[in-house]
Amino acid sequence: MQAEIPLACPEYDEAEAEALLAVLRSRRWSVGPALRQFEDGMAALAGRAHGVGVSSGTMALQIALEALGIGPGDEVIVPAYTFVGPVNAILGAGAHPVLVDVDPVTLNIDPDSVDAVVGPNTRAIMPVHLFGRPAPMPALQVIAEGHRLRVVDDACEAAGARDESGPVGRHGDIACFAFYPNKPVSVGEGGMLVMDDPDLVLRARQLRNQGNDPLSGTAIVDRPGHSARLSEWHAALGMVQLKRLEASMARRERVAALYRERLQDDERFELPAPAAANQRIAWFTWPLRLAPRLADRRDGLIRALRAEGIGCNTYFTPVHHLPFHRGRHRHGALTVTENVGRRCLAVPLHSAMGEDEVDRVCGLLRELVECAS
Repeated sequence: MQAEIPLACPEYDEAEAEALLAVLRSRRWSVGPALRQFEDGMAALAGRAHGVGVSSGTMALQIALEALGIGPGDEVIVPAYTFVGPVNAILGAGAHPVLVDVDPVTLNIDPDSVDAVVGPNTRAIMPVHLFGRPAPMPALQVIAEGHRLRVVDDACEAAGARDESGPVGRHGDIACFAFYPNKPVSVGEGGMLVMDDPDLVLRARQLRNQGNDPLSGTAIVDRPGHSARLSEWHAALGMVQLKRLEASMARRERVAALYRERLQDDERFELPAPAAANQRIAWFTWPLRLAPRLADRRDGLIRALRAEGIGCNTYFTPVHHLPFHRGRHRHGALTVTENVGRRCLAVPLHSAMGEDEVDRVCGLLRELVECAS
């Protein structure tokens, strides 16, 4: 069998090794200068004033809600077609997720679906920049302002992405990033809140550190905190990754373009939409949909590709179909989510992929889709 092509593959070189060695030698392994530098770097990337590093993207989203005072009895609107992390963050904060549909082209949250479910207990919107594609933030901001809602921007998959108004992460009360190995900035684990309000910054720092902020010597009194600090190790890796983000994104864009060239004339596949004008996608995987007539072959195709050493996954099972979440959450009409959830799968896309590997994936897609069962 040929070498495996993983779904995700973080890149590194000696710069990461040197950064880790510097932290080791410093003996300052938590809440030190590397973290402050990485927080400033991520804030600058998103066009924000402040960053607060935490242990994961999901924890960043939960702390964002808690910092805004959102909790028991409150509702937060979130797309049903997404990674389950934002929904778990809402539940972790004690609030109730309300699931809404996505746009059939971009797969991002549909503003009309959001407006349709706003109720008396709705306190916030949590849009997701799915697959690194900028969500329709201007339209969502209008809805939020009209209903006096907070916006927690889930940019966990979209570091480096941009829309016509600037970098992803600059909208909303707080935006959150994640650094899992498949993300544009990868440090293994970790997350980051970015914001402009210094009061929210202080509250987020308190919440990540058991309710106490050692930098200011202040504590919160209305909530328990978390043990959710981002280590100096992860922060040091993050700064190296930030420095190469532009080059890494360009290589990923090249892989996405190769996939499109190879598959654009095959009617059995619906390809992800290209970036819109004045928009940049932070590709971290390549999600395609099978034609409707082939929907029942999706899971078999995934199994067949994996048997050939090709990393792939459903990306994503709609949240309301996941075992724990079935029947638990209020939701609007989910027509697009139901349709896409049956047909979507993601194939490898990472900065180390070459043209030969793209050709192999595309060849196997064409070969196996008709016989998969």
